[in-house]
Amino acid sequence: MKAAYTREIINPTLPCKMEGYNEARFCFNQTAQQKQVSGEGLRTACGLRDDLLLDTLILQAGETMVFFTLDIAIAEQQFTDACRKAVSEACGLDVSHICVSCSHTHNSPVVSHGMNKELDPDLEYWELIQDKMIFSAKWALRHLREAQATLDQVTINGFYNNRNRPGEEYNDRCEILTLRTVDGLPLVQLLNLACHPTILGAQNLYITADFFGVLRRSVQGATGMPVMIFNGEAGDVSPRLMKKGVDWNECLRYGEGIAAQLIDPKHPHPLTVEKMDVRSVKMTIDYNPQTNEYLLEKQRELKAELETLDPDSDRAHRITACYLRDVEDKLAQTHLHYEPECLIVDFGSFRIVTVPCEIDTVLGKRIREYDGKPTLLCAYANGFHYYAVNKQEYGIVFESFNTYFPYGAADEMVDLILTQLQA
Repeated sequence: MKAAYTREIINPTLPCKMEGYNEARFCFNQTAQQKQVSGEGLRTACGLRDDLLLDTLILQAGETMVFFTLDIAIAEQQFTDACRKAVSEACGLDVSHICVSCSHTHNSPVVSHGMNKELDPDLEYWELIQDKMIFSAKWALRHLREAQATLDQVTINGFYNNRNRPGEEYNDRCEILTLRTVDGLPLVQLLNLACHPTILGAQNLYITADFFGVLRRSVQGATGMPVMIFNGEAGDVSPRLMKKGVDWNECLRYGEGIAAQLIDPKHPHPLTVEKMDVRSVKMTIDYNPQTNEYLLEKQRELKAELETLDPDSDRAHRITACYLRDVEDKLAQTHLHYEPECLIVDFGSFRIVTVPCEIDTVLGKRIREYDGKPTLLCAYANGFHYYAVNKQEYGIVFESFNTYFPYGAADEMVDLILTQLQA
């Protein structure tokens, strides 16, 4: 196997609007002080806390696969499609062999239209990203080197959990894929963990990669290897219930604390890679929300519950600002059509699976543990269709309201992936 890695800084021009917290639907869980600092609508960034990065990893074993990761909140499909097409044409690569994912920091420039097209993404910023992707891919293709790989697994303790079911299951492991040249020189260390990088709250007015940035720098400082992160099944996993603050000091505590658990190898084992197989898994989501019985029933349930609640209660705020609003936003539309694409990149001794959403713990576990083969899960990739929630929790947890996936569709997406793995 050959590999190449490179990194570009993708800082925006300041001042700029910020994405992540301040759309009205997310204000219900902010304190009065947070609302006062952040104001109505989107925040305006007054500075840069740390660099936002574009990481580029190219792996070649018969076929060539390009992985880009971006320090942004959301990578909508129309933008990832455009970037993949541009890189494909500039570098002579198959579009299906290009993956664009994001870290999901909640303190990036505005890069999406929002769930209901209420935002104006910074198109000039996307042009910057696309240009740097092309430059990075060309450089990496020229610098491919024979590489050796090892895979290790470390358990991360004490920093995040399942925010919907505290004390119950979540992915507390970090897969560590280490790539070196055959001479032992470092290429990159790829970390695959599952957590929302959301230490900093709505009062933060600085562009930042949040604790993921601190984590990368801390690991690299200790090991001398560049660090790239795939964020996995973080749909219901975050530091929300365990963090002790929402400031930069807490960001440092998280990034440095998690890094301290990762820098010492546990049981790295060598991987043999002779060839690569890339498969695209596509599905179609197409329905009329106004005739969808599930949405209509949820609307009736939420309205009935609201009548029984104190209007100033937390539950009432959640229903009016989020749950019911999201249901009625969908019911206001006559047609919803999406075509999510997942990728399966199989290296024989391990695989990488990408999904275009915030996938939850239950569904992520089905993919990772399907057949015992080591599997890295890269979410937020080649599109962003919000939360993929399993059927048992759909309609109960916040994430199932704030999503493009109708009831059962996320399970169907995972079924399609597993069918391809079986084939």
